[in-house]
Amino acid sequence: MSQPECNIDELLESYDYETDPVLVSYFHPVAQSLWEDIQHYGDGINDYGKILAHHLERTSKLTEKFLVEKLGFSEKAGHNFYNANLFQDLGKIHPAYDPAIWDLPHRPTEEERAEKRKHVDRGEDLIDQAIAEEAEKLNTHPHIYVIKAVQMYHHEKVSGEGRYHVEGKDMGKAMKAICIVDAYDGDMIHRPHQPAERTPEETLKRMQEAEKYEGAFDPDILAAFIDFQAEQG
Repeated sequence: MSQPECNIDELLESYDYETDPVLVSYFHPVAQSLWEDIQHYGDGINDYGKILAHHLERTSKLTEKFLVEKLGFSEKAGHNFYNANLFQDLGKIHPAYDPAIWDLPHRPTEEERAEKRKHVDRGEDLIDQAIAEEAEKLNTHPHIYVIKAVQMYHHEKVSGEGRYHVEGKDMGKAMKAICIVDAYDGDMIHRPHQPAERTPEETLKRMQEAEKYEGAFDPDILAAFIDFQAEQG
């Protein structure tokens, strides 16, 4: 499979994760095994897998709901996205990493940041290894394509200044949405070097005003997400 495009909107509507016979027979067991690998990553060291799994569950559920309720996707497409996005950060458990890099007691250095950013590339290796025995059946399936796209592009910026320099016009609504939701959830995860945990209100304000997020988000979809969060109470 060549490097996927960033716009996955149509693909998400093209299959049903729960009933697709190829996925049920050949990928559902793989997905369960990979999810257990995520949950148990760093066991006995820093238990980072538990933190990561909770982040992935939150962002997947929130984006599914946002896509369906505000962005016009079908429930089927939203659920397909949920199941693909659970492996968004699979690259973080790649054996090239020491689990300690995800739980640093200090603000990361530029070298450490650069190493951490490689997780968007490394997830594809783990997916390919996991489906190797059924590669002929799964390599061309749209769900695998969606997983790899989400892994690679969830930190892109609509300005084109992300890792792969994908511009907003090429991203599609689903990818723009997960870039927002992932940043939103990640910004509220308390880090050892932060003085306090951020509130949702503080995070949304930062996403609109902080230099860190300049050019990162589609303004219309960010506005829709802010309205969506207000509606959630």
